[in-house]
Amino acid sequence: MRRLLAANWKMHLYPEEAISLLQEIRSLWERNGWQTLPTVIFPPILYLREAVSLLRGMTLAVGAQNGYPGEFGAFTGEVSMAQIAACGAKWVLVGHSERRYYFGESHELLQQKLKDAQRRGLSVIYCVGETLSQREAGQTFDVLSQQIEEVLQGEILWEKLAIAYEPVWAIGTGVHATPAQAQEAHAFIRSLLQAKGAPAASMPILYGGSLKPENASEIFSQADVDGGLVGGASLKSESFAAIAACLIAGKDHTQLAGSRDPQSEAPLESEHSAH
Repeated sequence: MRRLLAANWKMHLYPEEAISLLQEIRSLWERNGWQTLPTVIFPPILYLREAVSLLRGMTLAVGAQNGYPGEFGAFTGEVSMAQIAACGAKWVLVGHSERRYYFGESHELLQQKLKDAQRRGLSVIYCVGETLSQREAGQTFDVLSQQIEEVLQGEILWEKLAIAYEPVWAIGTGVHATPAQAQEAHAFIRSLLQAKGAPAASMPILYGGSLKPENASEIFSQADVDGGLVGGASLKSESFAAIAACLIAGKDHTQLAGSRDPQSEAPLESEHSAH
């Protein structure tokens, strides 16, 4: 069963707020018995070790929002994939639209990041998605194809990879893709993965783009939408828990019990922004 929920906190929260939010999320997951729902928290890098410590022993995993390929080096301001893994994190985001468009990250760098992260034992959520102008020009499938093909080359550890579809035009705008638009994009991405020889049927493909409790149920109802990469709505424990409940609702419990523990090294079985 392919299910995965992720919280991207971006550049938000002071230390006390982050610790409080982690404690609230942990308490909600324990109280609701959501140990079978694979969940990953991506806090700012400053809070990585505290998050790992607070969530130790839980099925809630911790990931880094960014990382640099390698172990050590003269790269001022960067944190390496090796250092992230040594902190106890299990996941890293690669290719987020804000890294592509604000920081100019190339597909060559993204490929290096993804492969090095996997070599260090990290699982990766690789983000893809089109801008508004690209969608209006009818280029959505071309963009998704290019982003998949340029980065997912060579030896890829498919069991340590999830994909997040993030329509850039929906990030932090309050506008979200319709269920039909999300399903169309997710199904196309799955077909691309299948064509590359990946175990596409078991790989989680997440939706990220102004995902909120109000629209989560209809988005998650689509056959190829396996979870969410949640941004602004993950900064409040109540709204993040409401989205989790939407993902769980209507799902067979025995199927959820077969989902991968995001803390583990086992194969995967199975937003966004507040500006």
